[in-house]
Amino acid sequence: MKKFLILFICACGMSFFSQAQNTVSKEYEVAMTKMLEVSNSLEAMKQIAPQITTMVKQQAPEAPQEFWDELEKNMENMYAQILKAMIPVYQKYLTLEDVQGIIQFYESPVGKKLAVSNTKIAIETMPIAQQIAMETMQKFMQLAKEKGYIK
Repeated sequence: MKKFLILFICACGMSFFSQAQNTVSKEYEVAMTKMLEVSNSLEAMKQIAPQITTMVKQQAPEAPQEFWDELEKNMENMYAQILKAMIPVYQKYLTLEDVQGIIQFYESPVGKKLAVSNTKIAIETMPIAQQIAMETMQKFMQLAKEKGYIK
């Protein structure tokens, strides 16, 4: 899970810097924000903060409460930065009309059900995927040793 969080944060950071030059219309930005809200993507993203805070608390258990208050404020700023960085990436692949159609889907009964279920599904499937990936890598590492590719 820690690796996932680190990769997620790095990917968001890289997206922010590499996409900063792209211009996005206000209409597209509003539509994207709404799409991420109705799809529950923003809410899922905000579930990362407690995990980050827990990791930091393990590294700095004696930090005063003011530090944790500042961290919480920065988390809110982080979400705004991530959202701003994500929009130009979506714009490369989805038109405003696409985004509006996705919003319509997520406002439908089945879309609402999917939005609520996606986070739960991701949480349940992540350990399964991690286990399968770990087993696969172990098999390939063993095969590489057997073939003399690594010692």
